[in-house]
Parts: sequence; structure tokens; C-alpha cells
Amino acid sequence: MQYEPSNIISRIEWCRFQQRLHTVTRDERAGWMAEEAGLVDALDRRDRIAFMREEHSSQFIRYLCGLEDGRALLRLSNRLLWDRARPDGLGLTPITPPAWVDRPSSRAPSRVHVGRSRR
Repeated sequence: MQYEPSNIISRIEWCRFQQRLHTVTRDERAGWMAEEAGLVDALDRRDRIAFMREEHSSQFIRYLCGLEDGRALLRLSNRLLWDRARPDGLGLTPITPPAWVDRPSSRAPSRVHVGRSRR
């Protein structure tokens, strides 16, 4: 079973939406198509860098951007899934505000000014 993270799917949909705009130029449309191809390749765990560099050199940077972003999003998604699957107490710790946030202002720590020392 292949896991398809929604953040990559959303990004692919955004690229497709940009391609359909009437105000986009031919070069911009080709760029969005190349970025979409990179995202799809990342999702499919495929690498067509050599092909894209050779056949579509004008849009290679956009393809590479989509591919690298897609891979990063996959790593992030896999990391978050892995952390959630760990037993209690071993996963991500929830973000909690400091203890003094709920205290009245008179009990909050005072601000400290750090300046340069004069020598």
C-alpha cells in the first residue's frame, strides 16, 4: 500500500490550477508542469533527473524544485507518522506554554536587559 500524503497532493493540485489560469504565459505553464512532474516523481519514488535535464533543460530547475520539495514533504510525513506510532512517552512531546503564562503579571518573571559592557 502506498501512502499518499495530502500535502503533496494539494501541491500537485495547486500546480494544475496554476496551469489553467488564462493569465499565465507559455513558459510559466511549462514551469508549473515541470514542478508538478517533480512532485509526482517524488510521490512515486521515481527519479527522472537525467531525462529532464536532457529533454527539458529550460524547465529543469522547476522539476528539481518539485522533486526536492516532494521528497522533503515525504520525509516529514514519514517522520510524523513514525513518531505517532511510538509507544506513549517516547513520541513527540506536546508543546505547552511555560508555567508562568497562567500566573498573574506580578508573579511573572521580570524582563532582563542585556547590554554591552563598557571597557
